[in-house]
Amino acid sequence: MDITFKDTPNGEKACSCNNVRLHSFYNPSKEAERFVETAECQFTPSYILVTEPALSYCAPYLNKRFPNAELFCIRFTKAFDECNSKWNRVFYAENEMGSLNLNLSEEIFSSMGEEGISSCLFLSWKASDQAFPETSNFTWDQIKKAVLKSRSVLGTRNYFAKRWTKNALRFSLFAKKTAVLNKGTCDILICASGPSLYSSLDYIKQFRERFFLIAVSSALSPLVHNGITPDLCVSTDGGFYAKRHISYALNNRDIPLALPGEGSSFASILSKATVVPLYYGDGTSEDILRESGFKGMKAVRNGSVSGTALYLALNLTDGNIYYCGLDLAFSKGYVHTQPNELEKTDARFDGRLRTTETRISSAVLNKGAIDIYRSWFSSTDFNGRVFRLSNRYRYEYPLGKIQDIDWDDFEIKTKDFNSRKKLEAVESETRGNGPDKISELKEICRKNSMSREWIHNAVPSEAVVMERSQGTDSYDEAKNIVEEGMKNFLQDITRAIEK
Repeated sequence: MDITFKDTPNGEKACSCNNVRLHSFYNPSKEAERFVETAECQFTPSYILVTEPALSYCAPYLNKRFPNAELFCIRFTKAFDECNSKWNRVFYAENEMGSLNLNLSEEIFSSMGEEGISSCLFLSWKASDQAFPETSNFTWDQIKKAVLKSRSVLGTRNYFAKRWTKNALRFSLFAKKTAVLNKGTCDILICASGPSLYSSLDYIKQFRERFFLIAVSSALSPLVHNGITPDLCVSTDGGFYAKRHISYALNNRDIPLALPGEGSSFASILSKATVVPLYYGDGTSEDILRESGFKGMKAVRNGSVSGTALYLALNLTDGNIYYCGLDLAFSKGYVHTQPNELEKTDARFDGRLRTTETRISSAVLNKGAIDIYRSWFSSTDFNGRVFRLSNRYRYEYPLGKIQDIDWDDFEIKTKDFNSRKKLEAVESETRGNGPDKISELKEICRKNSMSREWIHNAVPSEAVVMERSQGTDSYDEAKNIVEEGMKNFLQDITRAIEK
């Protein structure tokens, strides 16, 4: 790569790459000013992302035209790093090894979020596109992935907003006995329900006293079926089928259930089990729980319950975290260690014309989601505290810095288990319900219904459109749509507790 710098007549620097001028050789600042003035933008952006702005002459003009927007750029090369201070955030299309940064779309999404991407003005410094054509094409493909993901997440939030809020209302209405956990120093074993879990069941029994055992919801049935009682079950999904995993095992057993307000559970479980409320730090469901007086534990929202359980474990102990059943791979056979509550439901329809084998072999796991979860585990650094544990199971994929070990290694690593402090649950008061509680919840909803956070949770797409249109002729129409949407939202969620 041949990048050449030269002085211009007005005293500024200019440069070229591969015989392509990246800036005017006469007046780079004036060129950058015209670039900003002619950039089309019919909304009020929260972010501006420019692909390889080289010496970044456009940055101050962007800041002047859009003073409330954060300025991001994507570098195609490190040759212009001396100008990085002009930007709020800098991304790189290539990693330290000189290879294309395959995590670029996730980095963009993590920095802006789905609403930020929907309110972002994307600009291209055209000269850089000519000088770095392959890198530019890759970068815009990554931007497209981030935009498509933001649309998908906003659509999901639109679809599930009412359900998640209704879940929180039922949580507040029916949960009677809640608790939080005190931090300890003991090791924690988390069980997911991948096929590799089966290889470890006998060892979990053998070494049961050496760890605090957390089961994600889908792993609860196989553990209980094999005579293993977890110390805690974590369930985070707000959908209907998620609560099927916990219904059988928790109905007649005293296993504490860690659940965010948006998580789904049967009223009978909430009224009987000891519930550990999880707080992500945002959302309508959290406001409902907090204003209802529930104490809870800090948690991190993740695409998978396994990720949320892992962060919870890391916050609960200074010891190591071991994971069983974390396969994160497509399987042609059963995708979960059996028994599995959803498998039981599907099996009722098996017969001679549609056998169990045919159903299993033709079932398609959401491979795209599994790939995303595996990518997250593989790219995250847990500082050597997290291990994937099995009885010499041959996994299809490694998980980055998460080391694969067997139970012989585990036995050696946990020899000092007797000296470690165990985790203990601290129960809060028992609650009741009734007409007064229903009135209280309805008032909480009414009071919060037009707050910015509730609007962005209940009608996120409409909220983004409204905020993008500030200062334009379409703002009043967008505002009316939001107000009507919130009116319908409030009516719908309150009906859930009036029945």
